[in-house]
Amino acid sequence: ILVPLGAIISWLAPAWLDAPPDMVEPIRLATAILVTNLILINFVTVPQSVLEGENLGYKRMGLSILLVLVGGGLMIAAVKLGAGLPGVALAKLIVTLLTGLTFYYIVKRYVPWFGLRRPSLSETRWFLGLSWWFLAWRLVAQVLRTGDVVVLGIADTPELVSVYTLTRFVPETLVGIVLMVVMGVAPGLGGLIGSGKMAKSAQVRSEIMTFSWLLSTLAGVGILLWNRSFVRLWVGDEFYAGELANLLIVILVIQFVLVRNDSHIIDLTLDLKNKVLLGALASLVAVALAAGFVVFLDGGIIGLCAGFLIGRGLLSIAYPAMVGRILQIGLIGQLRRAVRPALASAVLFALALLASRHFEVITWLQLIGVSIVTVLVVGPVAFYSGLAGDHRQLLVARATRVVETFRTRRGS
Repeated sequence: ILVPLGAIISWLAPAWLDAPPDMVEPIRLATAILVTNLILINFVTVPQSVLEGENLGYKRMGLSILLVLVGGGLMIAAVKLGAGLPGVALAKLIVTLLTGLTFYYIVKRYVPWFGLRRPSLSETRWFLGLSWWFLAWRLVAQVLRTGDVVVLGIADTPELVSVYTLTRFVPETLVGIVLMVVMGVAPGLGGLIGSGKMAKSAQVRSEIMTFSWLLSTLAGVGILLWNRSFVRLWVGDEFYAGELANLLIVILVIQFVLVRNDSHIIDLTLDLKNKVLLGALASLVAVALAAGFVVFLDGGIIGLCAGFLIGRGLLSIAYPAMVGRILQIGLIGQLRRAVRPALASAVLFALALLASRHFEVITWLQLIGVSIVTVLVVGPVAFYSGLAGDHRQLLVARATRVVETFRTRRGS
């Protein structure tokens, strides 16, 4: 499916981007490399998914972060060496290959049954039937997560796209880190749901959502405080989108993390039809509203974020309701428990916005220092102000078990 589509996209990409003549071949080459990378990612995720299914996701956490740093280093090298777009694309391809080899090594070491076997015809038919829904979800998820860049590029100027993508770089990076950490420490929810242990599954889901909120809020405060300084040190103050845009981007990030958590739980039930249809509806609403706000109201980045917040907001209600039916927990109860964390985030974000007007850093070393201080100060405040006593106990107990398990298995 991807090879012929990728060939067409690679050939037509320069025309879609209205590229000058000297950029036609580099863009085609870079697009072809990125399509190849997309195809390989589908193979790389097999051992990665096996680790998660075996509750061994924590085995890859440190290496995953290292691979992110390696990828950034390779991209910097490609730019410094004048390799252009093909060089940057090749850096992503190399990281994908390294990631695949790393995950394969980890799986072969810790999962004795991992290997290849020819499936039966009935298994293949069942898997293909299910895979179409997963494929549809991948397309929907791509629109929900990155469609904002496409909409802004079509509805406004490339310069504004640059400002938007540079401002949201740190928030988007933290999305991946939060999701990686949460999925790494989450126990085998699939086994719990499959065995009908709904009370235990509901407790685990509560832990996941609580942990996600804590990490996202902590990251959000840091972004609101220091993202302007980061962008200024990185590329210049003119590429910072502004306070309100920065705040909306942070809210978009937190919204996506929480929606992604419930999406993952629905995946474990293998009942994807309603999830995909709701996701498709939300993506259409988000794209339509964002395009309308940008084009007709001249809303720029603010209008774009508002459109996607409203569109994805449909899933912020629908997915918890679906999960609630699966795990036998009411939507009203979920909303009631979310009030205290939401208020704590709102207060912390407001204070961060006010403080950001009075503090700035001028060197990378200062930025690293204040970021560490922010984590040490805001972490305990968010933990005690946003979480009830039972939620705090659950998180502490889970963290203790993860550390003990890690030590035990590492010692063995």
